[in-house]
Amino acid sequence: MNISRRSVLLGGISIPLLAVAGRSVAATAAARLPNPLMVIVSGVDAGADTGKLGAVANAFSSATLPIAMTIDMAGDPSDIPDYNSGLANWIRQSVEMAPDAIEFGVHAATIAADDPYLQARQAGEMQAAFSHMINAFERYKAKAVITALTLTTNQPLQSLQDAASMRSAGIRTVIRLAGAQDDKVGSLPSDGGYWTSSTGLVNTFASARTSATSGNGTLALTAPDTLAQNIMALAASNDPIVVEIPFAALAGLSIVDAAGYAAGVAKAALAATASGAVRVLAPQKLYAQSRDTARRYIVVRVDDLRVDMDTDPSHMAFVRGLIEAGYPVTDAIIPAPKTGMLSADERCKAYLRSMSAERRFDIAGHGWRHTPSELLGNSFEKDVDLIRNCMSEIYRTTGKLPMTYIPPNDDFDDNTLDAIAGAGTPMFAAEKGDLRWFNGLDKRGILHVSNTVKFESAWTGDIPYFSEEQLFDYLGADNDAVFCIHPDTANTPEKKKVILDSFARMSSEPGTTLVNFAEYYQAVCPAMPQADRIRQARADVSVKDWRRPDPQQPDADVLKADAELAWTYFDWGAKNFNGMAPATAWVEFGRSTGYPFTTMWDIGSNILAAVSAHRLGIIDQTAFEKMTNRILAFLGQGDFSFARVKLPNTERRLSSKGGERDGFDSADAGRLLVALKILDSYTAGAFPVFKLVQHWSFGPVLKDGEMHVVSDTGKISSVQENSYAGYAGRGYSLWGEAIAPVFTTPDPSNDMDAALATIAEVQRRGRIATEPHVAEEIELGASPHGRLIADILYAAQMKRFQDTGILTCVSESAMAGPPYFTYQGYQLTDDGGIFPVDTLKTSAPDKAAKLSDSLRLVNSKGAYLWLAARPGDYAQKLVDYVRERAKMKGMGFSAGVSERTGKRIEVSDINTNGIILESVAYILGGRKPLISRAEA
Repeated sequence: MNISRRSVLLGGISIPLLAVAGRSVAATAAARLPNPLMVIVSGVDAGADTGKLGAVANAFSSATLPIAMTIDMAGDPSDIPDYNSGLANWIRQSVEMAPDAIEFGVHAATIAADDPYLQARQAGEMQAAFSHMINAFERYKAKAVITALTLTTNQPLQSLQDAASMRSAGIRTVIRLAGAQDDKVGSLPSDGGYWTSSTGLVNTFASARTSATSGNGTLALTAPDTLAQNIMALAASNDPIVVEIPFAALAGLSIVDAAGYAAGVAKAALAATASGAVRVLAPQKLYAQSRDTARRYIVVRVDDLRVDMDTDPSHMAFVRGLIEAGYPVTDAIIPAPKTGMLSADERCKAYLRSMSAERRFDIAGHGWRHTPSELLGNSFEKDVDLIRNCMSEIYRTTGKLPMTYIPPNDDFDDNTLDAIAGAGTPMFAAEKGDLRWFNGLDKRGILHVSNTVKFESAWTGDIPYFSEEQLFDYLGADNDAVFCIHPDTANTPEKKKVILDSFARMSSEPGTTLVNFAEYYQAVCPAMPQADRIRQARADVSVKDWRRPDPQQPDADVLKADAELAWTYFDWGAKNFNGMAPATAWVEFGRSTGYPFTTMWDIGSNILAAVSAHRLGIIDQTAFEKMTNRILAFLGQGDFSFARVKLPNTERRLSSKGGERDGFDSADAGRLLVALKILDSYTAGAFPVFKLVQHWSFGPVLKDGEMHVVSDTGKISSVQENSYAGYAGRGYSLWGEAIAPVFTTPDPSNDMDAALATIAEVQRRGRIATEPHVAEEIELGASPHGRLIADILYAAQMKRFQDTGILTCVSESAMAGPPYFTYQGYQLTDDGGIFPVDTLKTSAPDKAAKLSDSLRLVNSKGAYLWLAARPGDYAQKLVDYVRERAKMKGMGFSAGVSERTGKRIEVSDINTNGIILESVAYILGGRKPLISRAEA
């Protein structure tokens, strides 16, 4: 299969031959250049003999042949050369002594599966280690940094866009070496070729005929004479020729013999060059010759729109001038300096509105107040506050969410980056720092674009500037970079001239493309659907929808009234069901009627409703004690016997009539245990809660730490992968039970790799809903996996509302008629998600779909949970809607409002009203979990 795209990649082959020799182009006829030939010493590992490396390199430099040398930067950290290693020292010395003799790149025997996120991550990790290893820290302050522009791999091509995302780490060429692995896709041409991806990254394929090992698995060396013959045979095509010497193949040779073999290969290359059949060049030189545009990107960044009458006019004029001249700009905004707030400054708002209409204008967050060390040494929570404030203020003022965050004064730490990831911000730009993570996608899913060049040579006195030549030495010719301008420091005609002349020069350089941050991201990052979904959800929830809660609680009286109405359900239930509230209630023949049963989940809600009502002052101490004692007595009066131990029963009756369901439900019992621990904590052990819990024995249903359910017939089955398991498991853990990890993935909070794995696991487990993930947050504090699930769900609900105009809030719910109970949730899919309605018994699929549409609700308790845990515009819409339509006099709140009719369903229930009471207590209690962090 020939997958070459010569017109796209190797335009340089058609450069007039004499132009390369430095002669006048106009006086010569165009002729095809000789075939490009690249000599690569691949897979140099951390323990390489630098004497042998030097001897091999000298064999080519003596013949004036440039080569590439790729360093194995993949695998365990102990296998990767660090800055102080002998190999790193040798590489840096080689760069200083002969900067054009060797192009150093990276090697990975295999690359990640054909997934753009995973491949970008792998390239980012390798680039971070490589850049840290190769750059002398003093050198880069005056010269361009060195990055890996070429990667070699033994991994065959997996798809036509394979490795495209590696361009985000600065990789331009991936060379697929011959013979090491089976080409299962069947995409590799036997005698070489190349393919240009959507990001401009080029996959180049080596032929086994020009490998020093001929692609065999024995590492037996091919004779240089044979290589010479094969080079000449391949030169008849237009494809690049790759002569590869795996460094591992030289392991059995002495330094002298290795040098001799390299000299023989150099001789073969020289002979082909002398014949006019090939020209030898390094991979990046070929890449540069082959692309007239978009070879490297320079981001134009203008700092410090300060909401300041003194500095803003010149700043705005400067940016307008660049845009009018056709240059792109990212304007870095400080939204809340001491002089005022962005949203309150009409001049700034007018400027940003007008500039946002410009196609090449972009915005970035640049701190909150831009105070010295604003983001250094803070707690994670404080950094979250500062970054969320910044991005939200900019979004609410401009209607546009910045894609990039720039820390003030380039000061940041790990908490800063964690907070940026939590805000869903995809890009970060600072200074190079220690040369780690200034280029590439890190584990948080943040793309670092921090190869920053500034005009200011120092921040002292009159702020001296670099000369134009100094700037371009610093910038170099190959790397992507960020050109940072502070209009306020351009306070002389000479400084302004340096800036404008530099822009003119950059924009005229062949292969250089000026972009803003948004354009850069689009150019180097292909779609990463799952990572994009997580980032978008975090941005929607924590920035776009979020509003800072008013500490004065202007709606406190209204919320208190809501809680009082919710309490009427429990007050009515206790009076009519011997001190207990029934599972559900409705009006029948003009009278309130209840379903005289309760589950352990229901009793948990009853307990937490009493605690919340007492905290809010709705009931006094006497009433609280009376209800608490009644609930505890009720729990102690009946158990389910299994494996000769006592367990809480699945369901208990509240009247003398009717049967109850035997069995054990681990999720319901977990909820009950959460409530009992909160009660015990709230009352400082004043009630016999501990004694009650001790008389149950959970060992038989917690086999190997996994939660199980038991049917009324004694059949036991694991529910460790139930969507409720994470929350329920915390209930058992609170009482000292050993629970196996519910999720197999690590903490996804600050690790996008783990977040993607979590989402895949959640999708496999089934639908998610507001309960229990958001209830968990207000009762115990969020778990890392629960928080991610909640954010994904909340964002999906908002999107459905935006797309359809239908308020969406899903959770399990009692219904007013058949099927009497539904599980309304969100099911993640590969390309998004759906909102199913599940019932205990479902008829034919077509009938079920019609039934689902008629059963969909705006869930009442869910609305209050979201207002508690995600205080924002959408949550407030939900609560306002429920408050207006779902009240049932004397019975609290209806379970929900029908999406189809806009009317409440005529049933109230214990969980709806209990959760509303919990939510209000949480909000008015300062949004602190109902149990202390130490106990949770």
